[in-house]
Amino acid sequence: MKSYKKLLNSLSKDDSLRKLTDAEIARLRCVFLEAFCDLSACCEKHGITVMLIGGSVLGAVRHKGFIPWDDDLDVAITRSDFEKLKSVFDGELGAKYILSSPNYRNNASNRFPKMLVKDTLFVEAGCSPEDEWSKIKIDIFIIENVPDGKLRKILKGLWCTLLMGMGSYEETYENQNVFFEHYMCKTDEGRKEYKRRLRLGKLFSFFSFQRWMNIIDASCQYKKETSLMGIPTGRGHYFGEIRPRDTFVPASVGEFEGMRVKLPHNPHDYLCNLYGHDYMTLPPMENRERHFIVDIRFKEEGED
Repeated sequence: MKSYKKLLNSLSKDDSLRKLTDAEIARLRCVFLEAFCDLSACCEKHGITVMLIGGSVLGAVRHKGFIPWDDDLDVAITRSDFEKLKSVFDGELGAKYILSSPNYRNNASNRFPKMLVKDTLFVEAGCSPEDEWSKIKIDIFIIENVPDGKLRKILKGLWCTLLMGMGSYEETYENQNVFFEHYMCKTDEGRKEYKRRLRLGKLFSFFSFQRWMNIIDASCQYKKETSLMGIPTGRGHYFGEIRPRDTFVPASVGEFEGMRVKLPHNPHDYLCNLYGHDYMTLPPMENRERHFIVDIRFKEEGED
């Protein structure tokens, strides 16, 4: 059976789904770049390091910009720097953006923080246009310290992975959506997975989605500085993105859409771990990821 992520990626290619036009993709990327420049300026002012991460690092290294079929922008920040960012965000960026994060005053939209662009709309399957986080957004992944001890690392990783699974199932159950159910049930594989997630989600609904996100966020943290770091809430989950500390910090410099940007200290090691040693080779069409988009609306020029 396909993983849930691969199943969603397969469903996202359904010809009847909403597809972004070339003009919408170009405009979306302009919004991303403006938001990223604003965030970078704020971070530089306050001595905070923000770097590209995930597919955005791959885009910077392989394409010197966005991956041609990509429709998002991912950044990363260490836990200590994120605490600084929270303290200055509203004063510096609050006029244009909202910081949504677990264990923060704005409701979390996921297990990792997001910077939402005000007066925009970006609705993905499973979400509603009324959701406060259904906006164009930059994903912010937290780089955490990872225990050096093998047993402690394994136990912490298993616990965090279990919590993330429970929270993910509960999210499906709590945010049941007719549109999403329709597309999940188009195939037998999708229908079985959707029903399974609903059953498990009901089992874990003794906590709300927001409560689960707060628990996951707190569980992923490790205050002691160690020789290992990772991104527990990233695509590889807890164990999939653990690397030596010097893979991530201090940041290196790269190019993205004509701008100088910060990247992990060792982008090659980071990308090999996440995508394999052939990361410079373009993947086949069927493996190219895209989001499950329902609707999009941009902020109009001159809109307050």
